[in-house]
Amino acid sequence: MPTIDAGRLESLSTRIFERLGAPSADASWISRLLVLANLRGHDSHGVIRIPQYAEGVRTGSIDPKRRGTEMAIAKARASGLAAAVLSRTTHVGRLADYAEMAARQGLVGMLWVNAVHGLNVAPWGGAARRLGTNPHAIGIPGQSGPAMVLDFATSVVAEGKMRVKKNRKQQAPPGWFIDAEGRPATDPEIFYGDPVGSLLTAGEHKGFGLSLAVEILGGILSGTGAAGPGSGLFANGTLIICLDVERFIPLANFHAQVADLFGFVKSAPLAQGSKEILIPGEPEARLEAERRRDGVPVEDETWTQIERVAAEVSAR
Repeated sequence: MPTIDAGRLESLSTRIFERLGAPSADASWISRLLVLANLRGHDSHGVIRIPQYAEGVRTGSIDPKRRGTEMAIAKARASGLAAAVLSRTTHVGRLADYAEMAARQGLVGMLWVNAVHGLNVAPWGGAARRLGTNPHAIGIPGQSGPAMVLDFATSVVAEGKMRVKKNRKQQAPPGWFIDAEGRPATDPEIFYGDPVGSLLTAGEHKGFGLSLAVEILGGILSGTGAAGPGSGLFANGTLIICLDVERFIPLANFHAQVADLFGFVKSAPLAQGSKEILIPGEPEARLEAERRRDGVPVEDETWTQIERVAAEVSAR
């Protein structure tokens, strides 16, 4: 597995999207977020998506110039609370990046996203795909950056993590997915096979209930629609809510109380085998520093696909 410098990855990705017609600023922004996902350990939402996004730009199914989060942030700063929706987009990427954008502006940012015609999760008790991975995210502002950024799928893992396992020719851990007969499985080829397997919901019935809520909030409210029968183009429906902390409580007071909360939580005695209590976002920040120093590991199959796309658009 090659290890690639983050700057090299970002530059190559930017050239690819520029060659495909994306404005330079947009190509750079998309590439920065993709590489940032790798830097923070979420390879499922990183440069593995370059071939997918490139194909979407080619076919016209991806518009790289949407600005939903920026609009919600501006409106929330003006009025204290704002909501925006994105309807029928393609893969929107890692939600934590957008929640973090709001948090850096002193806002709480929240997002919910469904995936029409991108179903890969079985309902609790079922053995066939009926839901998307349906992630949600929240960013909490801190004194010098986000105090906490939480982003997770309502399935056990995001589909992209199965894609990473497949490209690395690795088995998935038990408990990630079931085959078409509802039996536990670990071979990613089964998940992507014929008939396909299904991811399981996180937290059993709890993740299932939350996934249904995301279908309604991200899908129906946005006008994209919810999961249903039939085939069609993949589409993300997104609801973005931003609220200005200072409309509720002085920002300094908010920061102090959040810091006290985190300090109290971290003061708990450690469970057997545990080395440290970490707040959501801390593991990613530590890994980012490490990978910026040492490089980003990219599986051979993914790097081959990226180089192929770069050659096709003369972006090498």
